[in-house]
Amino acid sequence: MDYLPASLSVWILRHLLIKSDYGLKRASYKFFALSNRAYGERKSRKCARLLRIAIGLLDSKFPISYETLLCDAIYLTFENASDRVSTSSSILIATQKLDLTIFDATGWYQLSRGLFSLGYFRAAWVAREKSLDLSIYEGSKQNSSPTAVSRAVEGHLERLNLEAVRNILTSTDVLRSKALRSFQESLWWFEGKFMKNGAGDVGVLIDDGASKDLFRLLVNAKTVALVGPGQPRGEHGSEIDSSEIVARIKYPGSAYLLEKKFFGKRCDISQYPNLDVLRELSKISSYEFFDDLRLIVTGEANSSAVRNTLVYSENQELPMYRTTATSGMRLLISLIRQGPRSIKVFGYDFYSDREPYNVGMKSFYEMAAWKMGDGYLFGTSEEFPKSDITVNFGDHDPVSNFCFAQNLYKAGLFDIEPYGKSILELTPYQYVERLEEMLGDW
Repeated sequence: MDYLPASLSVWILRHLLIKSDYGLKRASYKFFALSNRAYGERKSRKCARLLRIAIGLLDSKFPISYETLLCDAIYLTFENASDRVSTSSSILIATQKLDLTIFDATGWYQLSRGLFSLGYFRAAWVAREKSLDLSIYEGSKQNSSPTAVSRAVEGHLERLNLEAVRNILTSTDVLRSKALRSFQESLWWFEGKFMKNGAGDVGVLIDDGASKDLFRLLVNAKTVALVGPGQPRGEHGSEIDSSEIVARIKYPGSAYLLEKKFFGKRCDISQYPNLDVLRELSKISSYEFFDDLRLIVTGEANSSAVRNTLVYSENQELPMYRTTATSGMRLLISLIRQGPRSIKVFGYDFYSDREPYNVGMKSFYEMAAWKMGDGYLFGTSEEFPKSDITVNFGDHDPVSNFCFAQNLYKAGLFDIEPYGKSILELTPYQYVERLEEMLGDW
């Protein structure tokens, strides 16, 4: 498949390998992501071929003129990086003009993922909005599938059409109990009912056992500082350390934090998406900070303790539109569910900075102790290539995460330091414009 002509590859995938229309649309993103890599490596012919496969898998009705425009825009950027602004604007206009009926909601969303992975964020936003419109329509029809109904609820929640959400939840009987509970919980949050009467309320807790009890004991009715791995935007260390509970994303130990005046030094709870590395590090005597943690939060199921620290598994569904939550969002939601008195967030830039980690975090991640095989687990000391940045936007939809966080913020469920607040107060489209400005010329 790597060397066959694009048209032949599409025919083989359509007629021999992938049987369902939904599967074809889903498979398109694989080729968008591969074209992203070729784009980053400045391999124009390979990029164009992979793009044609990706678009061919979306739908045979897709206009050739749009496909040609994408390829030509990439060629122009290869020749002169400063042309990226004008080419991006051309793709935005062309995407706006595409007929809504050429795709279903899944096709539009996959195109959005592809455009995100190529760095055309504003055009990706337009495709995503068309997907969301169609999801709401498709999920409102009689005899809609559980998936279609769920997508419609996700779309209404993102746009805060709360009455529409209530109407769907009271009239449908096709949703699984777990999804229904997640939607009802989010509706409760966005309506401002959660923690409305002060501290002590507890949200929907899914896990059982000692770690759940400890999590509730640590957080319920407490003031919580939640610290991300981003760049410092002020001297918040004293405010963080004075909180009753300090939670951090991927805590590296106090030795690898920035100066105390920026982000403080304390940590009671930390979240790690993968515990395999932590289990290896916990065997090294110098990593005594594990013994100081009071609780580890992870997305892994059925996780046991690391050294003597209990592990809480985040077995939760978040009704974000067609994507999964980032590590930061998962910990924020887990904390909200425990009914804290207040949460204030620091070090979250919502992908608006090209470098996702501050210097202290990078120093920790690049240590020889983290090296596995011939590559680093958490990146290198070099600036992240733009192709890596943008393909991650396709993998983890930043708009869904931003909109969900913004709606929680509007409901008063957390506060945030001034820099993060300036981002959350943008409209979703202004946020996307900011992402494209952050990326700059390719």
